[in-house]
Amino acid sequence: MKKVNWRVGLPFTVIISILGSFPILLHFSTNELNLFIRSTCYNLILTQLYWYAFHKVLDSRHLNFSKGKAIYFMLCSLIAISLAFLLNFFLNAIVGPTIKPLLEPNGTRFILLIAFRGLMLGGLIAFIVNYLDVIREKQANTLIIEQLKQKQLEANLSSLKEQMSPHFLFNSLNSLISIITTDGEGAINFVIRLSEVYRYLLQHREHQTVSLHEELDFIQAYIFLLKVRFKNNIKVTVDIPRQFFRTRIPPLTLQLLLENAVKHNIASRTKPLEIGITIENNMIVVGNNIQPKVSLETSNGFGLTSMEEQYRMLVQENIVIKSENQRFKVLLPIII
Repeated sequence: MKKVNWRVGLPFTVIISILGSFPILLHFSTNELNLFIRSTCYNLILTQLYWYAFHKVLDSRHLNFSKGKAIYFMLCSLIAISLAFLLNFFLNAIVGPTIKPLLEPNGTRFILLIAFRGLMLGGLIAFIVNYLDVIREKQANTLIIEQLKQKQLEANLSSLKEQMSPHFLFNSLNSLISIITTDGEGAINFVIRLSEVYRYLLQHREHQTVSLHEELDFIQAYIFLLKVRFKNNIKVTVDIPRQFFRTRIPPLTLQLLLENAVKHNIASRTKPLEIGITIENNMIVVGNNIQPKVSLETSNGFGLTSMEEQYRMLVQENIVIKSENQRFKVLLPIII
């Protein structure tokens, strides 16, 4: 059930009541001042009743009426006229002669005046109440949509992180097997770095952002594993000034971009894959030379899309994707 919006209703109805009675003061006499006060009180009571009643009608409209606004405004009109007549006769019966200048009947003309004033005042308040309700519903729907987007984004990112485990672990174990019999010390270092990667994954999987310094430390461990796997066929250069270390970045963002570069490009002795991580125009840039594979690994298709949505949710900015001069670049906004 909707709550009556008195925060807007009280000041609005007071202003309307005063403005509606203000022409009485144009005569500048004591009698008119008293009449102005009585008229303002009358209008204030009426507008408060309208404000409350129309909120309740609006609430009922959503539950019971299928024709929507037409039914709402029709009911408001009937209520407006009824309340105007009831209040006039009630005050006339209770207050008596002291309110006669304002409420004394004068045949058909007076009845039409009451009906007209009730319709005009009621129509204005019904429109305002309906307008506020439309705004409230729009804000509520926007909030629901944003919450759904956030949940979808979190699900996508969670899926990306979960996906890293089987594919990455499979490739890492293959690399470990290839060196374990020939380089015992290298195998030990490999296992240590692999544990650092998974420790980072477990520690930050629920975080929206981490410091760039933490992400770069993690990337060093990940680059070590790539070096063991591809040897000199891959070259990764990290050139980030220290003043950017305290800025924020979504966890695993750099790892995902490195993984995409490896997934979509050849990395061989004759065609080494060169990846650079740097800062350009206050944006983090991850770029690589373009040398596409003939057959690509299976991809879920929402890696970069989820990253774009995440940045849009976090900083209301878009990532920039460029492909020029035989280099592919992804530019990430810096999060303060």
